[in-house]
Amino acid sequence: MFFKINTFQEFMIMKSFVQKVVFLFSTLVLLAGSSCSMFESVKIIPVFDPEATILPQTNTIAYIKNGITAMSLPLSDVKAVDAFAVLIYNGTDHFISLRQKDCWLLDGTGKETKPLDKSMHTARLGRNFKPKLPPEFPSEVFRWNKTLRIQGDPAPLPTTDIERTNIMPKNQSKFFLYFPIRSIKSSSLRVIVPKIYSEYDQTETTFVFKFRVEKG
Repeated sequence: MFFKINTFQEFMIMKSFVQKVVFLFSTLVLLAGSSCSMFESVKIIPVFDPEATILPQTNTIAYIKNGITAMSLPLSDVKAVDAFAVLIYNGTDHFISLRQKDCWLLDGTGKETKPLDKSMHTARLGRNFKPKLPPEFPSEVFRWNKTLRIQGDPAPLPTTDIERTNIMPKNQSKFFLYFPIRSIKSSSLRVIVPKIYSEYDQTETTFVFKFRVEKG
């Protein structure tokens, strides 16, 4: 259908109308693309590393270094944030310690992200949210390493630094890390657990867990 334009004023009105239609259409396209990205299903899975053990049932990555066993796995049932469980087993004969807030996430663009603090992840996940490991996780870990029995959290040890976690010999510590969602924008994620400190020889051990993101 064609409209006959008789005056300059009618021309300007028609031009304004067309511009508004084009702007509205462009906005709808952008919103549709953004919504698809937000709700696009993603799966975070381990990247092969010859120095790591992959537990495929739960997508867990495990390393053993300097007598310390470290494991990390994504919590696939948590959608509001990028959530990872971390388990540290102290296989040495002396105390080790770490600071959970020093952990960070490195995405494929090189951006470094610190974990959300308690108030921030509570706001996103709800006050009553309680993270859960996959039910098959304890048995899969035990099949791999019979010395590791995943049970309840041990009682926290006294420490002069309230932000530092101490782990006794032959004991373990489990904690969870929550990050703003990066998996939508990046095809690779690395969870960094740095500077696990040995009280015996003052050495520090860092673990890097490499994951990739599958979309669709």
